[in-house]
Amino acid sequence: MRGKSHNIAQVRELAKRRLPRAIWEFIERGTEDDLLIKRNVAALQAVQLLPRTLCDVARRSAEVELFGRRQPLPLVIAPTGVSDLLWHRGERAIARAAASAGIPFTQTTSSTTSFADIAKCATSGHWMQMYLWERRDLSWRVVEAARENGADVLVLTVDTPMWPLREFNKRAGMSNPIRPNATLVSDFLKRPSWFTSVICRYYLEGGLPQFANYPSEVGGKLTGTVSRVANSASVCWDDVAQLRRRWPGKLVVKGVLSAEDSRIAIDYGVDGIAVSNHGGRNFDSSPPAIDVLAGIVDAVGDHTTVLFDSGVRRGADVLKALAIGAKAVLVGRATLYGCAAGGEQGARHAIDLLANEIDVAMAMVGVSRLEELDRGYLMPGTFRS
Repeated sequence: MRGKSHNIAQVRELAKRRLPRAIWEFIERGTEDDLLIKRNVAALQAVQLLPRTLCDVARRSAEVELFGRRQPLPLVIAPTGVSDLLWHRGERAIARAAASAGIPFTQTTSSTTSFADIAKCATSGHWMQMYLWERRDLSWRVVEAARENGADVLVLTVDTPMWPLREFNKRAGMSNPIRPNATLVSDFLKRPSWFTSVICRYYLEGGLPQFANYPSEVGGKLTGTVSRVANSASVCWDDVAQLRRRWPGKLVVKGVLSAEDSRIAIDYGVDGIAVSNHGGRNFDSSPPAIDVLAGIVDAVGDHTTVLFDSGVRRGADVLKALAIGAKAVLVGRATLYGCAAGGEQGARHAIDLLANEIDVAMAMVGVSRLEELDRGYLMPGTFRS
């Protein structure tokens, strides 16, 4: 695989050729008219770095300190679903790839791997992402289980008050949970290599993976009926206050695009804010995340840690976000592509590609450490301040 792909775009093509249409579109497409995904990428590409020359950059380090932990790269694996359908035990594969690269892995609420099993894999940082259900008592039970299994950071996703308009999933027969139907089965059978190495292998082991960390009242099947909605439309700041009281570790709110919301988050004691539009998957009329990053960084100052998410495709994109003021960047699709194309090795290859691009970009820009970056390394007029 390494000889066939030299950037994330090429890894993406390998993944696309291997996956059935329904699974591919589930991880690749956005919502409504797929506008925001394109705007995320275009907005990041429009930001220009301003290199400094004649700087001694012979020794470079991309290390950062994030929530008290030193790590070799300014990356965190973002919470992403269905990775166990990309590759056999794909969730573990991505977690191990992250650990081998020295970066944290974020497990999702809808994970099909137990907290305990991911904890064994994600040895460079085990983060846990949460949606909240109408029955908060069940949500608190999941939070407690994550804590008992040693999760370092809790990430509350706040940008999904209801299920987004993803019409393409309906056309492809894809749903969450998955409900077998003629369209989906026909699609799956068109990718025999994927079907035999993933679906058939699971059935030989006893069946498809199930949502591993749901309370029994919610249900655990990946297929069929689950007695819950994706999350609760009633989630509000009171819930953040509840989480802050219940969670002794670091707490991040993910999906913030408003500077005012970021200021409110500080009042509720959050440790981090992930500036994100859900990778363009939720609401097409939202702004590109990079366009609001500077305003949020300026609003919170040094009172909390700002992370960036949505649209990163190159290592230089990471430097742009850090120069604006983010402390680290969440990446999701890159390692999904890698996992789909080559399991753990593919996911690690995707991380390595970004790491190399970060290193080259640092040299080209003229910095030896990421802490040197600031807005002086950005071309005026190419980003929103």
